[in-house]
Amino acid sequence: MSSRTRSYLAAWLIAIAAVIVTCNAVLQASRWYERPIAGVLLNPDGVISSVGMPSWSGIEQGLRFPDRVLSIDGAPVVEAGGARPGRVWDSAVEAAARRGARSVHARIVTSAGVREVELDLGRVDAISWWLYGGGNIFTGALYALAAVVALRSGSHRPLARTFAKCSTLAALFFLTFFDFQTSRTMVPLFFASFACVPFAIVDLALRLPDDVALVARRPWIPRVLGVAGALMAAVIVTRDLADRGVATLQMACSYLLGGALIGFVATMGLRYARAKGTRRATIGVLFRAMSWPYALVGVGVLVSSLSSRSSVMVFFAIPAMALAPIATGVAFVRHDLWGSRALLSRVLTGALAGAIACVVAVGVGAAFATSLGVSFDSALVGAAAGAVVSAALVNYVTRGVERWFFPAATEYKPTIGQLSEELTSITHPKDVGVAVERTVRRWLPCDRVEFRDAADHGSGGGGDIGLEDDLRILATFGGRTLGTLFVGPKRGGALLTTDDVDLLATIANQAGLALAHAHDYAELERRRRDQAAAWQTERGALVETVAAEIAHEVRYPINFFRSVFHRRPGDTTLDAEEIDIGREEVDRLERLVSGLRRLVGHRIERRVVTVRALALRVEMLLRDELAGRDLDLDIPAAAALRCDTDQTTQVLVNLVANAIDASGARGRIGVQWTVDADGAYLVVWDDGPGFESDPSRLFSPWFTTKPRGTGLGLAITQRIVRAHKWSIDALRVDGRTRFVVAIPMSDVVSVEIENGAPEMGERRIASPLRDHEDTHR
Repeated sequence: MSSRTRSYLAAWLIAIAAVIVTCNAVLQASRWYERPIAGVLLNPDGVISSVGMPSWSGIEQGLRFPDRVLSIDGAPVVEAGGARPGRVWDSAVEAAARRGARSVHARIVTSAGVREVELDLGRVDAISWWLYGGGNIFTGALYALAAVVALRSGSHRPLARTFAKCSTLAALFFLTFFDFQTSRTMVPLFFASFACVPFAIVDLALRLPDDVALVARRPWIPRVLGVAGALMAAVIVTRDLADRGVATLQMACSYLLGGALIGFVATMGLRYARAKGTRRATIGVLFRAMSWPYALVGVGVLVSSLSSRSSVMVFFAIPAMALAPIATGVAFVRHDLWGSRALLSRVLTGALAGAIACVVAVGVGAAFATSLGVSFDSALVGAAAGAVVSAALVNYVTRGVERWFFPAATEYKPTIGQLSEELTSITHPKDVGVAVERTVRRWLPCDRVEFRDAADHGSGGGGDIGLEDDLRILATFGGRTLGTLFVGPKRGGALLTTDDVDLLATIANQAGLALAHAHDYAELERRRRDQAAAWQTERGALVETVAAEIAHEVRYPINFFRSVFHRRPGDTTLDAEEIDIGREEVDRLERLVSGLRRLVGHRIERRVVTVRALALRVEMLLRDELAGRDLDLDIPAAAALRCDTDQTTQVLVNLVANAIDASGARGRIGVQWTVDADGAYLVVWDDGPGFESDPSRLFSPWFTTKPRGTGLGLAITQRIVRAHKWSIDALRVDGRTRFVVAIPMSDVVSVEIENGAPEMGERRIASPLRDHEDTHR
């Protein structure tokens, strides 16, 4: 079993044990509310406790621990083989109260000798019960909860285990404290925890929030402290079960507890003074919350043997002991005290805070009900039932109010999450407004929602008809107003809530950020295109230079062959060296000229030709490359254009040949002609895998993805297209690669035009380039 599993199991055992002990403590303590007492509280052995209200008659007469009661109203409290002295005393006090007596007479052994005292009868009133009973039970429950949280959150660290051990012992001490002096049903648990708590406090002081140098050098010290506490607990519990006096051991434990509390405060104060940074902040939270109650209780315990009035200090300090588990909880949340790296759950944290608030409400309600004359048992049950019902009802009503009147509160997280996800994929400013309007309409039913980009409509948008009374929220970024969100009245005249406005402001802030991103993206894209165009121009100039250099180099083999062919008729014999030189020059010419024949532009000689005739001619020229496949031709019969026939044929040959190579042996290739109001589009497409590089690089000279390609085919194609004053672009849409040649309307004609037929340019077919832009958005 791993250490984490053991820690989780220990946490469950502590939780279950704490519930059982707490239930028994509450049950026994409730029976002592308004119960008669004779001026003091007694331990099971008849030893007077120093804990008590200053107004009690026994405390006023100076009775204190370890004074022992001998008799009450003449009857001895020690009965041979009978009940323990504490129970005999309680029975005698109850009998006196039933007789209507106002006091009891007691013989008590003190350090000064035997005293005869008259003790007034009183009752455990609300203040004393909540101080010594309910308050301690509540504090013990908090310590138990802190122990469970420590084990669940930081089970792999020694500090978490040490804190859990100390908190568990403290929980047992506080849960059984009132029972030990009243009902006495959990005496062994009280003695065991009372003996172990001082050693656990010392151990915790040496390790909170990290080990001191002494423990780091001698890791056996915490084990020795644990063994010492266990031995002390075993001795005191064994002697108590054997009805042997434990007053001396109890006194020793009191001194150990007082010294441990004061030592804890001193150690934490010294460590706080020396700490820096985050460690100082962590220790500061613990030291400020735990120092003064620990110091008061420690001093009160130490001096209790000198004066019974010292219990007044404990009177003020005991409720403050609850600050220790609360402080550790704050340190855990704010500074990750146990190094757990756990995620703080809003639901669990709220449930825990709500449970603590319910417990406090139960106490306040029970105290108020008893002040009105209701029996304590009935008041406690009624207050508990009311708190539980109220918690459920408040939760239901709160959720209902938020759902019906404040939907923005419940829709905040999903709305912002959906909008953020949508805005991350938007690069066009107009699409930001569409997304914002759609998001607002999704959760806010209102008559009108409009988002305006300041770049298109101005930053104010004021004075527009129908928008004067709208709620206006500016979308800003970097101190600039980038847009305005207009929201009309809610449907039915419902009121806008503050949560609505807060959510709309958050949406507007996100819109401002998205608009800034979209504008920057558009500017970056424009610069990228300018850079690509400049780069292509530069590369084109380089190609022209290369072509000129090649033309220069061609002169030399031409001169050689000219010299050979211009020889006199009688001198026609070539020697072997001349033949070798000629062969080498031919090979070199073929390498230099291949693919560059049309690199340098020529004069355009336009004439009218049908597009279908051009495509059929290309299909015939590439018949061998097509290997039996047909081109998918989507070209109207009347479609025609003005162009240089030879060069346009070369454009189609290059594009179709490129499509054949890209589509593979079984791929489909086609040529499409479409027309819209701006002009015509000659499209060569294939269903191959497509290209992965930047489309603008495909037309760059020398750029190729083929193992044996020259990288000049598309460059030549682009030069011819530009020479015609056209444009070409490469797209990937719906699983197809499309090379789109955009032709202006001035070069678009039809056969019927020459005969006076209606112009084909009136036909409206969607633009492939615009379709791609819309899909990209």
